[in-house]
Amino acid sequence: MNNKISKTRLSAMNYYYRNFSLDYFLDSVSQDGLTNIELWTSPQHFWIEKDGHQDVKELKRKVAAHHLQIICLTPQQSNPNPYNLAAKDERLRKGSFGYFKNLIDSAAELNVHLVALNSGWDFYDENPAEAWDRSVAMLKMVADYAKDREVKIAIEALQPDESHLVNSIVDLKHYLKDVGRDNVGVNLDLGAMARNYETIAQYFESLGEKIIHCHFVDGNPVGHRCWGEGERNPGEDFNVFNYYGYQGYFTFEFGQSKYFLNPAETERKALRFLNPFLK
Repeated sequence: MNNKISKTRLSAMNYYYRNFSLDYFLDSVSQDGLTNIELWTSPQHFWIEKDGHQDVKELKRKVAAHHLQIICLTPQQSNPNPYNLAAKDERLRKGSFGYFKNLIDSAAELNVHLVALNSGWDFYDENPAEAWDRSVAMLKMVADYAKDREVKIAIEALQPDESHLVNSIVDLKHYLKDVGRDNVGVNLDLGAMARNYETIAQYFESLGEKIIHCHFVDGNPVGHRCWGEGERNPGEDFNVFNYYGYQGYFTFEFGQSKYFLNPAETERKALRFLNPFLK
């Protein structure tokens, strides 16, 4: 059984450090012996707007000083944030494209070659097919802009109470086919996967090398929980990832509000639980 991975493939995320400063986040992650971070673009840590983005120099200096690397940028894009790939209003569509262009520019300036997006969301009183078409059209534009800057895009499924557009493996395959861009792959989010009663093996059997990123969380079976608080067996999960030759990172995306009160201890608890499966 090949049930271990290198600790250098784990990544922390400032999503659960939202109540603390960027400096606290970087200090904590560094002290935990992690080497990678996925940066959620909350404005208190690094702001991006439709008309511009924060200068990257200070962020680069701080990240380097902590001997860390940013492996992925993840924007604020879920409801009720104003910008998403399926935005309907023309003003919001124009703003969304500007926002995602600035995300891509930020990634390129930070030497980050991956951004994590979702399909966006539909109004519940409209035909989801119309929102689907808007999302596909917007992602084509964003992907073309990203390709010129050597940035890949990883799309994750969302849970049905978040969006009706891409919830399953079948949806992801259909969505990637409609978008038709070779720099667009899949972010395997274990929470969304479990919510749809799917497995890691089913993802790889259907999507194979298109899986380029993973949001790695525990769950009961869902909940984006800290490792050790759910039902998942990380050794069995790593064994499947290794069997299919996955080469990407595993990002913690702990989503329970209680974690936001003490993210450092949450992260250390996860690492203690995962330690037997790290090398």
